Order: sequence, then C-alpha cells, then structure tokens
Amino acid sequence: MKRFSTLLLMAALITGFAACGDDDNDDQTPPEDNRTATEKIEDLSMNTEWINYAAATASELLDDCIMLWAAWNGKDGVPAEDLARIGGDAFFTTARIGGADGYARFLKTAGESGNTVFQSQEDAIETILIDGFVNISTEVGAAKIGEPNGFAKAGQMENAVYAVESWYSWNSITDYSDNIVSIKNGYCGRRGTNISGAISPNSISARIKYINPELDAEVNAAIDNAYNSIQSMTAPFRNNLTGTRVDAAMDACADLAEIIDGRLLNIAKNSSLDYTEVLRVYADTVVIPTYRDLRDKAWVLYNAVEALRQSPGDQSKLNAACNAWRATRIPWEQSEAVLFGPASEDILGLDPSMDSWPLSQEEIATILQDSNLKTVDDFIDAIGGEDVRGFHTLELLLFKDGQNRTVR
Repeated sequence: MKRFSTLLLMAALITGFAACGDDDNDDQTPPEDNRTATEKIEDLSMNTEWINYAAATASELLDDCIMLWAAWNGKDGVPAEDLARIGGDAFFTTARIGGADGYARFLKTAGESGNTVFQSQEDAIETILIDGFVNISTEVGAAKIGEPNGFAKAGQMENAVYAVESWYSWNSITDYSDNIVSIKNGYCGRRGTNISGAISPNSISARIKYINPELDAEVNAAIDNAYNSIQSMTAPFRNNLTGTRVDAAMDACADLAEIIDGRLLNIAKNSSLDYTEVLRVYADTVVIPTYRDLRDKAWVLYNAVEALRQSPGDQSKLNAACNAWRATRIPWEQSEAVLFGPASEDILGLDPSMDSWPLSQEEIATILQDSNLKTVDDFIDAIGGEDVRGFHTLELLLFKDGQNRTVR
C-alpha cells in the first residue's frame, strides 16, 4: 500500500472535499506515483497475478533447462513431453548443436574429420579450460564478489546490494561455492556436490598428474582454496560485503584463474597426449548428467509452482516451491564451468535467458501492474526480456530478505 504521513493524508482529504464541491473541476489526471519499483512490486505481492507470473517464469525456465540438456544429450532418451515443449524434432536442426546426436559429439570427436567446432583435441581442452574454468573463476571473484565489494568500499551501499546475485534468497555464498565445484568436477572428471571425491583416471587432472604431478597438486589446491575461501565469507553476503574474508575469496579466485590460464593451459595444449577418453568422460560423466539433473529438478520446481497456483493460500505449497528453487540452483551453478556451447549467446543464448542479473525491477513492476495480464499464458507472452524472467525473477517472486514469502 502507499505510505502517507498524517499531514499528507489530511491534505488529501481536504483536497478531496474541495473537489467534491466544485462542479467545474473535471481534472481526471491520475496522481503521480512516486513509489520506488520495490514498493510497487511489494504492494502486489502474492496476489493472483503475482502467482501467475511465477508460474509463467517457472514454465519458461523449465523449457530452457530441457533445451540445455537435450542440446548436449541429443534426441535419444528425451521424453515425448519434453520434446513437445521445445518444438519437437525441429529443435535438433538448430545450428551448431550437433543435430540429433547433440553437442557432446563435437567434444567426443574433437580433431576428427568433419568436426566443425573443434579442429583438434587441444582446441577442445582449451575451450574447457578457458571458456569454462577461467571464465567462471574470474566471474565469481571479479564480478559476483568483486563488484558489490567495490561499490561497498566506495560507500554506494544501495548499488552494492543490487549487484549481489541471489540476494533475495540470501543464496549467494552457496551459488558462488557451487561455481567452484563446477570447476572441480570438470577438472577431475566426476560429479559431486562439493570439492571432495574421487578423481577419474580419465580426467584432465589425471593427465596432468602423469606429466607434472606437482602442477596437478597445485591446481587442485587452488580450486580447494577458492572454494574454502568463499565458504569462509560471512553470510549473508549482501550484509557482509567487505573485510579480509571477502578479499581472500577474491584473491583465491584470481589465483585459480591465473594458474589455469597460464601453466595448466600451456602444458595441456603441448603435451601430445591422447585426450579421447578425457573428453568422453567430460561429456558423458560430467556435463550431460549435470544438465539432466537440472532438467529433473526444473520439473519439480515447475510442478511446485503450479501446485501453489492451484492453492495460493497454502503456505506449505509456497515453502515447497522455495525449496525446489534452491534445489534447482545447485545443478545450474555446478554447470557454470560449461557456459560454452548451447548455453552461450552465439548458439541458443540460454545462459542470459535463465540467469540474467541484475533484474529490471521497474519492468517487473510494470508487468505486475498491467491489468491486461491475467493468465499464465498472458505473462509468458509478456516476459521476453532477459531481465524479467529466469531464476532470479522467480527468486524475487518467492523470497524476501532471505526468507520464504508469506501467502495471502
């Protein structure tokens, strides 16, 4: 609701009485709305349109998750219901996703005749190391942590908070930690929910250990240090944007990117090793199962939001949707070392569609206030922009100040 002081309320009442007694005053100009975007949004929280917006966002996010998995996996094993949601067989004619065999085949056949993406196995390894590992390590340290930290040090606290990814749910530190897990999984040729676990004998780590065991130990230690430094930051990050622990996390991410971009890349590209099994394990053991898990959890999230739409006054349904959102974030964040290929903007553009940050709160407020938008389909048609959809729009609609919202 609008916030009026006592004097403003009295003035409004007096003006209203005067208007009623003046037949010549026909000015119907609506009053200027001086509320912030956040206030406009909160005034509508958890009404019918709000929940329909959440359902539309969950539906579009599900489609994106299915597309990402199917693009890597290929058509084989994709359920008919999933296929129907992404356009049927025509989806696999999308340029550069590898046809019905999926994008994974480009990695597994790197260097073979006819491979239009990776001319050599070394090209594929470089893509994994640079477009994958280095990019996400740099993004976590310099952008996800560094940008809010820079604003906070400059005294620009409002800008600092808005720069913090996942601050509605206070999920930031978990997200950033899972980004480092995505590097560990890719380097060690495995799937895991933390940095510990077995290392595949057909992994980049195992190949580097064969050539230079000291370097392999340093790379693994750098990954572990980045993870542990992020975990050591005080939660919630949005309330603790500066300090020695934050500085240590940024430094650790920078150190990790440096050792991968320098010494590791140089040895990996110039070793004359056969990476056939390494690339197969990377695709079949790391990437595709991670995206399959993302798809599975996105279905749970979609169904949970639909259940909330059917019972909008049931807090347990809202709580289930919030839990499903957090669960779906895990495989997504643990896939962010694979933001080349179908997720990239030059192929399917799924990363910005799914995870753009920051959001446009002004545009979200405009969408929620649009009286022409009533149904879920109406909202699906209205949320084409990357900054009004995806994980973080759904996060805003489900969470407030780190807590699950409360139903009406």
